[in-house]
Amino acid sequence: MTATTDRASVQHTIRFELRLALRHLRSGGGQTLLTVSAVAVGVIIVIFITALIFGLRQKLTVLLTEAIPHITVQVKAVQPIPLAQLAGAPAGASSSRIEPQAPRQKDIDNWSQVADIVRHLPNVRLVAPAVKGQGFASKGGHGVGVSVVGVAPALQDEVAPVSKHLIAGQYVDLRSEEMVIDANLAEELQVTTGDRIRLLSSTGASDTFTIAGIYGARQGSEVYVTLRTAQRLFGLGTAVNTFFVKLVDIFAADQVADHLMALLPYEAKSWSRMSPKFRASLRAQSAIAYLISACSLLASSFAMASVLAVSVLQKSKQIGILKSMGARRRQILRVFIFEGLGIAIVGSVLGALCGTSMVYLCGLIRQPVTPGGQGAEPLFPAAVLPGYIALAMLAAILSTVLAAWLPARRAARLNPVEAIR
Repeated sequence: MTATTDRASVQHTIRFELRLALRHLRSGGGQTLLTVSAVAVGVIIVIFITALIFGLRQKLTVLLTEAIPHITVQVKAVQPIPLAQLAGAPAGASSSRIEPQAPRQKDIDNWSQVADIVRHLPNVRLVAPAVKGQGFASKGGHGVGVSVVGVAPALQDEVAPVSKHLIAGQYVDLRSEEMVIDANLAEELQVTTGDRIRLLSSTGASDTFTIAGIYGARQGSEVYVTLRTAQRLFGLGTAVNTFFVKLVDIFAADQVADHLMALLPYEAKSWSRMSPKFRASLRAQSAIAYLISACSLLASSFAMASVLAVSVLQKSKQIGILKSMGARRRQILRVFIFEGLGIAIVGSVLGALCGTSMVYLCGLIRQPVTPGGQGAEPLFPAAVLPGYIALAMLAAILSTVLAAWLPARRAARLNPVEAIR
């Protein structure tokens, strides 16, 4: 009976303190609105800055890694070994000069089995068997060195998009007698879609192809043909000489490449080892993004806490009146904690809604269409991150409640007469 009575008394006390906190907030009028606005603005700042920073980081990551495979698998190049280093070599003087071997065609005959092995490795998203080699594209006696890539168009668009960067023609439905070239090569050979040019491979095979498409926004001169056409040009039969691998986590490329080389007798080159400066740049961008987000979160928390602390200190006279009426220190603290919690919840929710809406609206602003005919991209690349939105709201709630509790705790210790003065 006593426990039930005590529980009812506590519930009644909390309900009284909650009603008193709500009354204080309603009677505050403009001051309450200002405090809620301060919390909302702090959350908006954190969400907006974080979205822009990580959106820019995401765009740069795509620009640096979209146009290249994350891992390239090829047959290992055979390195000559001096006679003296071979096991069982005869004693005596021998030549130690190493003469590099002439480049030889390296095929992967069992490429379907290799593709299955690579496809089932952890973190692997896509495997594209391909044929890659050097050749010459010519028109009217003028030849230009090119890199010939033969791969299924649907897979190539996932490895390094071609259709996305087309400025004329098409690529997905590429036929065996067609090719897609880049804009620089088209300008140098003075050709356009529908024209025919001759392609000579490094093995001496040649054929005439119709230009089905022209793409831009790339470096170098790459010519894309179907996989079967490239196998015929380079005399590979049904074999391939390259695998393009795409990963889920691009920063795990080194580990996946090492794992692959431990399983297969092939060489796996990760993008991060072939382009170490790119990887260092992405790591630096990630560190800066997290640092700026943390600093903006901390600064906004202090700003919100300062506004609410001043608001609580201005209520010292009300605290004195409550104490003179018999209110205990614990009750006074609860009243202001409830006030701070109400302000924090309303302000953080409004801030999250407004901040997310601002990020969405900024994402709708597009850049002018590029000269190459590409589609317009967002002027402000932004990424809405639910985790950071929740973190900003949590930080706002904690800092606001703490800012309400600390000055109220100090004011509750004052003598009622001094507080009323």
